[in-house]
Amino acid sequence: MALRDIRCARCTKKLARASIYDIIEIKCPRCGHLNRKRATSSEPIHKERTRGQPDHSVDGRQAPPG
Repeated sequence: MALRDIRCARCTKKLARASIYDIIEIKCPRCGHLNRKRATSSEPIHKERTRGQPDHSVDGRQAPPG
């Protein structure tokens, strides 16, 4: 998952780097502006996984059972 820069909306100072977040609030140390960001993706943050099944494989296929 790629990290994205989070910058102040007022002075464009880089505040953080994040990959997954729902809502984040960061006060800029330079100008004092309170930045509120919401996730831009509609994907759920936590995916349910069944025990013993990988969430991905190297070539896109799962090995046959057994």
